[in-house]
Formats: sequence, C-alpha cells, structure tokens
Amino acid sequence: MLTEENKQFFQNLVSAPSPSGFEGPAQQVVMDFLKPYADDINKDRNGNVIALKKGSGKLKVMVVGHSDEIGFIVNHIDDQGYVYVHTLGGFDVNLLPGLRVDIYHQGKPVRGIIGKKPIHMQRGTEEPPKLKLEDLWIDIGALSKEEAEKKVAIGDIITYHSDFEMLSDDLVVSKATDNKCGVYVAAAVMKELKDKFIKANYYAVSSVGEETTMRGARTSAWQIEPDIAIAVDVTFTSDIPGADKRIFGDVSLSKGPTITIGAAMHPAINDKLIALAKELNLPYQLEIAAGRTGTDADVIQDIKAGTAMAVIGIPNRYMHSPNEVISFKDLDTAVQLITAFITSLDDDFDLSR
Repeated sequence: MLTEENKQFFQNLVSAPSPSGFEGPAQQVVMDFLKPYADDINKDRNGNVIALKKGSGKLKVMVVGHSDEIGFIVNHIDDQGYVYVHTLGGFDVNLLPGLRVDIYHQGKPVRGIIGKKPIHMQRGTEEPPKLKLEDLWIDIGALSKEEAEKKVAIGDIITYHSDFEMLSDDLVVSKATDNKCGVYVAAAVMKELKDKFIKANYYAVSSVGEETTMRGARTSAWQIEPDIAIAVDVTFTSDIPGADKRIFGDVSLSKGPTITIGAAMHPAINDKLIALAKELNLPYQLEIAAGRTGTDADVIQDIKAGTAMAVIGIPNRYMHSPNEVISFKDLDTAVQLITAFITSLDDDFDLSR
C-alpha cells in the first residue's frame, strides 16, 4: 500500500501546474521528494530531473515518466476582455465548454470559464458546424481588454482547474495523472531502493515536453546512454461502456499495470517482468503496441547505439480531461514490479534478441 508520504507526494505532483514546456513547479516537487533517496540528482538545461542510485556494476537502467500535462497558452485578448488560447498538447475540443481553468499570471492563478455561443442562439440554423478551438474563449470576469490585461497577459499558461479526490478507497480522480503517474513510479522506485544493494545503476527521470516535442526523453537518454529503459505512462482502459475490446484489448482499473508487447519492446525485459510478476503474485495486464507506443519510449529506443525498451502502463479512464481516474493499487504494483526488476539485474543480463 502507498504510504502517507507517497500519497502526499502524488497529490502535490498532480496539483502542481506543469503544462508542456513549463514544468518547473512540478519538477521542484520531484526534486524535493528525491533528494533524500538519490546518490546524485540534477536538473538539466531542458528541465529534466535526473536522479541516480549507484550500483556496483556497469549496467545502466533508466525509468522515465513525463512531468508535463496538457494545457493552454494565452494567444489573444479581445476588446471585450475575452481570452483566446493555443493548446499545449492534444484536446477533445467538445469537452471544453463550461470547464473551469486556472490562468497562471506572474505565478498566481486567475480563474476562468471556457465559454462558447449557447445552443439557444443557434436555433433555426442547420446542424452546427464542428466545434473549433477558435470558437471558444475564456471568461475571466473582465469587461474590457484593459481590465483583462491587469489580470492576464499574452503567453500566460493555463491548466484545468481540478480538485484531487478519492472516488473510493482505491480510485483517485484528478487532472494530470497523465503523466504524473509515471513520474511518481520512477521516484517511488528510487525510494524503495534507498537501503538496498543493487548491481545496476538506476536512473529515475522526470522528463519534459512529451505532450508537445518529446525533447525531454530524447535529451535525457542521450546523456545517460541507458542499456535498458522503461517508460511508465498512463494507458487507456476498455472497462467503459461502448469500448471495443477487439480494437483496444482488455484493460481495466485495479487489475494491475500493463506490460506492453510490440515491435519496439525488448522480449528479454518483458519476459523478466512477467516472470517476476508471477513469482511475486503481482497482478498485471497485457497491452499491444504493434508499432509506435505514443510514449517517451518512441524517442529513447534508437538513441546512439540503441536502448532495450519496455513500457509499463497505468490504466487511466477519461484521459486528457480534468477528471482522469486511476487506481492506487495499479500505481503501487508498478512500483513493486519495477523495484524487483532493478534488484534482479546484473551485468550478465542477456539483452540479445
């Protein structure tokens, strides 16, 4: 089970604003948590946090989660004081009208409401056209451009306004579990390893920019040159009405993290993870990624001489919404599994394929 310290770390992490490219507040949370447990820790020029626990051997293992969340950036303020934005990451525009957001101006949040033309004003017309981002605005309660510019500015970043809540003893709802889950796992594994003797050198990485540029995973892997890397990210569940398991597979909350099988994944790592899960009686699920994974793994695998990859998924309902739902059990199981994997490694681990 998660300790109270770990739960508080996770809550602080998802609450810290960190739209893609602007991850500073979340990375400070990560640094503060990792400092007591790592032999070395630094933040590079791109903003990646890289922590190391030294092993007795030469093998290097990197576990990475991306600290950025989807968000917006202020692009225009009109004469009536309404705010228009560009996205930082991918959005379902139809989800946005009526949502509350926080605009961060000089480090302080300004509340706004995403507005659109009401359906009542569209009566008598043909089927409304497909909603576009430019059809939406953010209302911050200003009555003019001059008044709005006292509260916000071009270039201010924006996140969903969302409260951290427990839906049950296990399920938690929050914004930004994509992918503060992965960051949490990498950091919690470091904590678990603190008093353990290990042969592999363990790197916990909180990367930046996955939702927009993927630069964080690419540049951190270039520095580390890992032999093995595990990208931990959230993954879609198919335990909702209407989900076609013939397409999306069978993935549910609270049944364990997923282990990804596919062309980019290294079979020896997957075989070891599955064997450990069975040995330790840890629940896990299988997920297929025939080609690209949509995670940091896509840019790590071919860095320099290449990296042996695995992807661990944390099942996530309602991804890229202000109310993402994940299971603490799945999160904790991922930590246990990866910790066991790291402690099992030595320089003789066979990475041929």
